[in-house]
Amino acid sequence: MQYPAGPTGRAPRGSTNARTPAWCCGRPTGRRCAESLFLFMTFEPGDNPMERRRFLESSGALGAAAAATVASAAATALPGCSSAAPAARPSGKTFVLVHGAWHGAWSWERLTPLLRARGHEVRVLTLAGVGERIGEISTAIDLETHIADVTGFIRSQDLRQVVLVGHSYGGYPITGALDRLAAERRIDTVVYLDAFAPHNGERMLDYLDATGKAELQAAHRAGNPRWPKLPAKAFGLGNPADIAWVDARLTDHPNGTYLQPISLRAAPGAAARKRLYIAASAPAMPVFDAHKARLRNDPAWTFVEVQGGHDAMVDHADTIARLLDAHA
Repeated sequence: MQYPAGPTGRAPRGSTNARTPAWCCGRPTGRRCAESLFLFMTFEPGDNPMERRRFLESSGALGAAAAATVASAAATALPGCSSAAPAARPSGKTFVLVHGAWHGAWSWERLTPLLRARGHEVRVLTLAGVGERIGEISTAIDLETHIADVTGFIRSQDLRQVVLVGHSYGGYPITGALDRLAAERRIDTVVYLDAFAPHNGERMLDYLDATGKAELQAAHRAGNPRWPKLPAKAFGLGNPADIAWVDARLTDHPNGTYLQPISLRAAPGAAARKRLYIAASAPAMPVFDAHKARLRNDPAWTFVEVQGGHDAMVDHADTIARLLDAHA
């Protein structure tokens, strides 16, 4: 049910269209924010917010309520703050998660609460023309579009000391984003989750066989932007419930992203202080063998294997959360 907004422009407590003050979203909950949150959550239609604040301050109730609100806000998702995590512990990290081809932000749904429970802030985006943004698909979307999605997401939220994670195809846009953001030093750690870690000039098209290359190029020339989705079983999932969950959410992918070579000034991961590669080995996907061979024995990288399939963030979310918490 939707409720009318009160005199301050906010809906009464308990309503589904309530909005948390924007300056509280994604920020550590200090006294000022906590007091406002308490007033916000206890607001009733017809209240005068300033008179309510003065009454609570004079009675001493506001300070005590604010302290309780800090604890509550740390454990509860606030309305209107869908991209904000609970207040992170002092040592918590800021994760930005980038999905792979045919996937979307939904693919991280099982991992994000596990990272947040460990005190980390987690931000998730969807790349243009795929997943939750499938309605935007067009032949104009290329690799640079997706790189710009990631860099724009990080800059727009002024994120710093970021742990940037890319899954599968997501390794391409995170590699490009790390390269573009190098001078700004926003990325602390880069993580490739069973992902491509491309060098300058490489492109996704190169990993397709001759038939796949011809089909993709012909479709793009004909004005068809869609690279058809694969079945969930192709990503190493074995549990029928997991397969059904993923199959219901996969979408086609913009094929222009496969055609454009990546342009880099340095090797993948070079601009990050820490570099982590997580390889799925049960089953392993041969398409990533060359990337694993490059990084497995590189002393600048931490290389770990998980006994799970390619979509490990779906069926081995606990393991991935533990590895990210320990190594990222």
